[in-house]
Amino acid sequence: MKKKEEIDMVNKKVELLAPAGDYQCCMAAINAGADAVYLGGFKFGARAYANNFSKEEIIEALRVAHLFGRKIYLAVNTLVKENEMPELVPYIAPLYEAGLDGVIVQDIGVMKVLKENFPELLLHASTQMTITGVYGAEFVKQLGACRAVPARELSLAEIKDIKVQTGLEIECFIHGAMCYAYSGQCLFSSILGGRSGNRGRCAGPCRLPYTDESGKRLYPLSLKDMYTLSEIPKLIEAGIDSFKIEGRMKSAEYVAGVTSVYRKYIDKYLTTPNEAYCVSEQDETFLRGLYIRSDICHGYYEKHRDKSMITIKEPGYNGSTKETLAEIRKRYIDKKITLAIKGNASVFAGKTVLFTLFTDDVSVTVEGDVAGEALNRPLMEKDIADKLSKFGDTCFSLMSLTVDTDNKAFLPVKSLNELRRKACAALEDALLKQYDRGALSSGSSDMLQAGRSVQTKKCDKDNALAVLVTTREQLEVALLYDQIKILYINADIFTINKTELEKVRDKQYFLALPHIFRKRSYPYQETYRALLESGLFLGVLVRNFEELQWLHSIDYNGQIVSDYTIYTWNNISLRLCADWFDRVTLPVELNKKELSQLSDDVPAELLVYGRLPLMYSANCVRNTLEKCINQPNHQNVYRLTDRYKNTFPVVQNCMHCYNILYNTVPLSLHNQLESIQKRGYDALRLDFTLEDDIQTKSVIEYYIKKSDGAEADFIWKDFTNGHYKRGVE
Repeated sequence: MKKKEEIDMVNKKVELLAPAGDYQCCMAAINAGADAVYLGGFKFGARAYANNFSKEEIIEALRVAHLFGRKIYLAVNTLVKENEMPELVPYIAPLYEAGLDGVIVQDIGVMKVLKENFPELLLHASTQMTITGVYGAEFVKQLGACRAVPARELSLAEIKDIKVQTGLEIECFIHGAMCYAYSGQCLFSSILGGRSGNRGRCAGPCRLPYTDESGKRLYPLSLKDMYTLSEIPKLIEAGIDSFKIEGRMKSAEYVAGVTSVYRKYIDKYLTTPNEAYCVSEQDETFLRGLYIRSDICHGYYEKHRDKSMITIKEPGYNGSTKETLAEIRKRYIDKKITLAIKGNASVFAGKTVLFTLFTDDVSVTVEGDVAGEALNRPLMEKDIADKLSKFGDTCFSLMSLTVDTDNKAFLPVKSLNELRRKACAALEDALLKQYDRGALSSGSSDMLQAGRSVQTKKCDKDNALAVLVTTREQLEVALLYDQIKILYINADIFTINKTELEKVRDKQYFLALPHIFRKRSYPYQETYRALLESGLFLGVLVRNFEELQWLHSIDYNGQIVSDYTIYTWNNISLRLCADWFDRVTLPVELNKKELSQLSDDVPAELLVYGRLPLMYSANCVRNTLEKCINQPNHQNVYRLTDRYKNTFPVVQNCMHCYNILYNTVPLSLHNQLESIQKRGYDALRLDFTLEDDIQTKSVIEYYIKKSDGAEADFIWKDFTNGHYKRGVE
């Protein structure tokens, strides 16, 4: 155990952040000791199936939380469609005026609107933004975020790097259910059933059984619940500022119970860091009994991936006893906490009655009526104290009251009651004053229009044929066709024959960087940089903001194209990306109508063919079910079969140590190609991932013929239109 001075605990504070799916959960969290509560309103939240809060409930939650010095953060952590953007500012405005402490954001367009319109509002970059390192954290800091919620997959060392190098507040999950995929980069539920995780509607397909290659029915994608009570000292020492409990879909008993235990042990360590830290068996048993899925793990803080984190067998749910739930309700739900205050009353005949209430930081004094002189029964000190101490159902608890009186005065009971109510109201106003931002200025009428669509200007689009290749044999096929104008080449094909590429000068070559860019990928930076500086590549395709910020850090001046994993669901985010990228790949979750609402004057390309990645994961399916093979230079594929006999290929990227689970069939918009060409895009893209050379050749030739209006037979019997027709809710 480190000494106190070595970990600088003198002024160390750690926020305990609890979830609330409804108002009762919010009050339970506050009663149980949460420093802050995160919740969702009736729009824009990533838990669409939670009860969620009305505007009035959020404002009341803010009032109660602020009275006790707590905070409320609003989850606005979904991607927002163009037709929804005008609702954003009016939705936030009354909550901002009421003192909303912060907003958790995924959409870069939303972040821009909130920053411009609500300057005092703290912006937290959601874990849905897939921040996997220092570069991404620095990028969202430049966008205006004061806090980052990094990917759950990060190690304590990576988290510490972000804290030290960016200075951002860091918020990390410490307890609850865990997604198998990197949050914000999962289309599994979306593509299979139209319920998008990017819209808070995930159906949880990772929790379902799958059959492995040996024929066993298992749960290889179902992570155990996170439990870090025993790891609290390490998390604090890593510099994490906010400890976040998962569970906006959970009950008030769960919220209160989990919050109370973590409150106890966080305080215990911060108060006595030099003492041996241990968790009692009783507390661990109690916590394990509060809705744990099968078993627990410590998350990724000290493991990059491990089969011990996966349930494998059918998940079960440990429930609490009736006695435990009853005790939680008694302590934290049925009985609310109160703020301890003190008072002083001055009651003298012929003088105005004064009543003072005060906390450690705030004091208020109110005046009552002029006291008369008693003819028969004057008010004695005890009488006055009894009347002024009845705080009933207020948020206050009077701990002591000093009464100064001449024992000659008289006041009606009604006057004393009114004096008490007046003092309570004054104290509440004083406590809340620091949070009240007042009404937005009347000159802000333009602000309420901030979400309107930008004006679009139709530009000529040539529908250039672009191809992305993942393997060497796919590349060799793509080089044969003059019709391919843009060629994205997997950056990790290190055996590229540059001379062969240089012979084909009628193409624009772009280096495609990895899908996940973390610290373990940094050793390859110099290789990528050398390739980019070789003069062979016109530009680079980036999959995330980590890579964009890295390019900025090396002063890269070639062309930069964003992949569809950098989301532009609305024109404000699209305009932002137009400042950073030379061309934007449009989202795969928007339908034809929604795509048509996006501006035409931003250079853009559309994916028309490719096997869609349904999820990216740090955990490895092959390592879970067999063993790690660690073959960086091979396309390693494992296959899982669902209960409907659909087979999902899972590619192990051993170079960067992540998995990609692909859809069972490719996306292909060949039947919509004519209307897509009429709409016009700068480029129409074909993505090749698992295809061999023959399949690659057949698809390219088909699309070349189809683009020319010629008849051709498509090679795949089964394919999907993705969301081009249906979209997501």
